[in-house]
Amino acid sequence: MSENFQSQLRRRSVLGGTAAAFAAGPLSIARNAHAQAAGTLRAGITGYNVINTLDPGKATLIPEFYVIWALYNGLLKLDANSNPVPDLAESMTVVDGTTLEFKLRRGIKFHDGSDMTADDVKFTIERLLDDKVASPNKSKVSGVSAIEIRDPHTVRIVTKEAFAPLLTFLTNARTGTQILPRKAVTAAGDDFGKKPIGTGAYSLKDWVPGERVTLSAFPGYFGGAPKIATIDMPLIAEESSGVTALLGGQVDLTSTAPFADIPNLEKNASITVLKQAGLNCRMISLNHRKAPFDDPAFRRACSMAFDRNAMVRAVLFGEGVVAHGLIPPSLGYAFGGTSRPLCTFDPAKAKAELAKSKYPNGAEAEIMTWGQSWWKRMAEVFVAQCNQTLGTKFTVQVTEANTVFQRHRSGDYQASVWGWLGLLDADEYMYDIVHSKGWRNFYGYANPKVDDLLERARRELDRDKRGALYKEAENQVIEDMAVVPLFVSNVHNLMTKKVQGFRQLPYSNFGDQFANLSLG
Repeated sequence: MSENFQSQLRRRSVLGGTAAAFAAGPLSIARNAHAQAAGTLRAGITGYNVINTLDPGKATLIPEFYVIWALYNGLLKLDANSNPVPDLAESMTVVDGTTLEFKLRRGIKFHDGSDMTADDVKFTIERLLDDKVASPNKSKVSGVSAIEIRDPHTVRIVTKEAFAPLLTFLTNARTGTQILPRKAVTAAGDDFGKKPIGTGAYSLKDWVPGERVTLSAFPGYFGGAPKIATIDMPLIAEESSGVTALLGGQVDLTSTAPFADIPNLEKNASITVLKQAGLNCRMISLNHRKAPFDDPAFRRACSMAFDRNAMVRAVLFGEGVVAHGLIPPSLGYAFGGTSRPLCTFDPAKAKAELAKSKYPNGAEAEIMTWGQSWWKRMAEVFVAQCNQTLGTKFTVQVTEANTVFQRHRSGDYQASVWGWLGLLDADEYMYDIVHSKGWRNFYGYANPKVDDLLERARRELDRDKRGALYKEAENQVIEDMAVVPLFVSNVHNLMTKKVQGFRQLPYSNFGDQFANLSLG
């Protein structure tokens, strides 16, 4: 949240104070509504060749959201600092500790010309909660107990208890909470994901599975008519092929790029390279139920036995920052910094900690990974340095990604490279990964103190106080060395000089920027 947003939250009235700032919105829209969109932006989705659905409630893949962000809006969106700010909602009030009231903008149209109302908001959230829909994004709203329509442009969302992450989960990001039209979804049924209708700056023009998606500017967009008429989004399976296409003039913008190429690409005057530390966390997952990682002293010894800076150079070609915790630096309010001794290369302290463990002479273990990419190099660097520093006999076990995931879920492993990518709230890094009931806690970590801190953080609406709870919980997690944090990799976008207006955010945004772009 912005400072203004946060101070209003403390006064239990959120966004209402910014309503005046948005009062000029309709006038701005009116001025731009008849502007003639022109040209085609070729925005390559690189590193992927599959899109299964454009239904936010069913979407799971990153490339699906790259398109979804252009087609839909949420009640809120993220600003340049990743703070929730108004989008379909023009104001919000905290009625009480469990009730949020949203005033919706008037005059917003879906792509089919129908009006967006509070009933569509109610329908969207209740659909996510419906077990028959089986939405992979249900957890984002699982704390909601009721959605109350006060009038066609006022809706209240009631939660079972105060649930602070809900604000970020209602943004137009990888949330699934983008607002859908009840009538269109009901009419289309299971085909809605192939015939999407939203309120976004662009509507679907064409979709060739495995090849490309084409979007058309929506002249009725409430944020002002887009400047670019058509967005052509080819699916380019290899990141390196995306770079080749950009340099060869076949695309104007790419969604990502290989780490190894970035240093040279930054020297190329014909393109612009955008990068920043992403919303990701790369780690070594340690199974606490199996030797030798059942011993916290042994886990701490491993953490201090390798050089994270060397790993960033060897694996990412310098395109990242070392991690001393689970929360990435982009979530500044909860970020614990990079000065924890237990996450710093120190062979002497590593050996001393090993001597305190149940395995003072080292131990054998397999570190799972997959493919031949940087995930494999992560495991290789970790294994080589631990063996050299501690005299362990770790080996790298290479398999395929689905096997690694299934073995994680079943607990059939000792250790593995692992990660979490592109989410928005500290709760998703801490509760999901290290709470005893966290859905991604596959390794059996359990600490009642950590559980209590994370549960309190979920109920705390003051962001500064909430951040302090996460920092305290993370300190305990690192003391226990629940997992071994490694690094946060950079996110990248490449574009030709004619693309103007793209603002990169740390969650690998893409389609949400199309409304802001122009071609020089």
